[in-house]
Amino acid sequence: MSDPNCALARIDQVQLAWAAGFFDGEGSTIVHEPRRGYLRLTVSVTQRGGDEPPEVLFRFKAAMVGLGEIEHRPDAGEGMWAWRSRSGEQGQAVIALLWSRLGSVKRQQATAAVRRFHAQYGPTGLRPRVPRRIRPKHSAHVRRPGVPPAQAALDLAWAAGFLDGEGHFGLPRAATRKNGPAWHRIRASATQNGLPDRPPAVLYRLQQILGGKIEGHGEPDDFRWLTEGIRRVEEVYLRVRPWLGTVKQEQARAVIQGFASQIRLRGTATHCVRGHEYSGIYLSATGPKRRCNACDRFLRRKKRAAKGIKPRRFKNVARRYTF
Repeated sequence: MSDPNCALARIDQVQLAWAAGFFDGEGSTIVHEPRRGYLRLTVSVTQRGGDEPPEVLFRFKAAMVGLGEIEHRPDAGEGMWAWRSRSGEQGQAVIALLWSRLGSVKRQQATAAVRRFHAQYGPTGLRPRVPRRIRPKHSAHVRRPGVPPAQAALDLAWAAGFLDGEGHFGLPRAATRKNGPAWHRIRASATQNGLPDRPPAVLYRLQQILGGKIEGHGEPDDFRWLTEGIRRVEEVYLRVRPWLGTVKQEQARAVIQGFASQIRLRGTATHCVRGHEYSGIYLSATGPKRRCNACDRFLRRKKRAAKGIKPRRFKNVARRYTF
């Protein structure tokens, strides 16, 4: 006996992979005590929006075949919204749907919470309540026809979900330029907490899918996945765009356009932008480059000064960290 209205028939594996990445970035599974002697299991995902809930929460709910509810969370901050399970049964169902693509940290968190939730029941504990909504059982499920999605698509969908939750496309300031406005770098990044001096597995997973690097970010247990440069950022955006949410898509496009609109200051064929005569030509990874030894010396002095290293002695004191 099959039920054409079975919720499992509506599962989209690619959207489920996106939801797992989104949950790895922003989700949590907790047990709390709403009243004395009773523990409640809650699965939730929070996200900042505005007057209306962000689109990604509706998308997450759809991937969870309509389970849960979306609510405003002013206690968590201005403009904060959350999707959350409405019962312990729903919470466990959501974890089961996400489990195969969920990261190890969220798995451990969910396992501990579910075990604690069930530990309150038993011969000497509480008696489980019969669910209010009882659906008819059926032995067969309606399967969606078609070819299963490729593993690469599932990986990129997971990465897009993680970036929707924790990612950022930005233009950090690089340096003040001579005779021109400040120059900004372009990068895509995602932050996550791990153990002291040990990055979390989800960042390694993101690195394996999209490339880039992992570096420390603030406290010893704070880490960041990072990729920089217009070519790399554009490549990341184009690869995850089919599954990326509208907010992050708009952010990525604005950053790429903002980087491209910067005014590049260039020298002549014989002199650099600061007016020094070029010292020679060298071969870099991207092709031949002109070298200016005077600028190189100045930049090295500037870096030493930024680190607090005392300047070397000069016969001409006016040359210290200047032109």
